[in-house]
Amino acid sequence: MREINQTEIAAVSGAGLTEFLGDVNNALTEVSGLFDTTVASIKESSDLGETLGLTYKAIGLNFAKNFLSAFSGFLTKLSA
Repeated sequence: MREINQTEIAAVSGAGLTEFLGDVNNALTEVSGLFDTTVASIKESSDLGETLGLTYKAIGLNFAKNFLSAFSGFLTKLSA
């Protein structure tokens, strides 16, 4: 059995990272768009039940947006 050199380790450990980072950024763009649409719907809503439901959705989307943003930053530093 042969030893794996550092170049081979580096090549394998970063395999697909750029594509994965692109997918995370695409998801972030989609979630940000949904968040903006939801906030706009909250402003237009006059029904209390609908407003509460949309607010709950906006909170979840905001959490997802912040998580994806932090994760994207982490992956960007990792790939550099």
